[in-house]
Amino acid sequence: MLSQVYDVARRNNIKDSSQLIQAINKAIRGLNTIAVFIIGSMARGEFVLGMNDIDLVVIVSGEPPFRAKVIGSPLGDVEVIVFILSEFCSHYMNNNIILETLRIGIPIIGDPEELMRLCRK
Repeated sequence: MLSQVYDVARRNNIKDSSQLIQAINKAIRGLNTIAVFIIGSMARGEFVLGMNDIDLVVIVSGEPPFRAKVIGSPLGDVEVIVFILSEFCSHYMNNNIILETLRIGIPIIGDPEELMRLCRK
């Protein structure tokens, strides 16, 4: 997790990568996380502090306590979108958020290839 977060922080001119780590940890607290991806402007390296939010897609096992939420962080709002693994697997070809996750998403937790193997089971 740490090497990807450091790389994302560096590409987006975030001086203190620990703020990004804290934001991600706060966003996934209480979830049975299988995978976490950064998407949106931060994944593209276009994040501007004070103008953009941090977009996370989280894939979980079991029913999550929430499906979407916004939390605050020193870097700005973190928008969290949660998919159950079965939803992710059954809709990955026709859901724009999932398609963006697979195309440009930066895996922070989990391996995209392993995730797709889980979908084929």
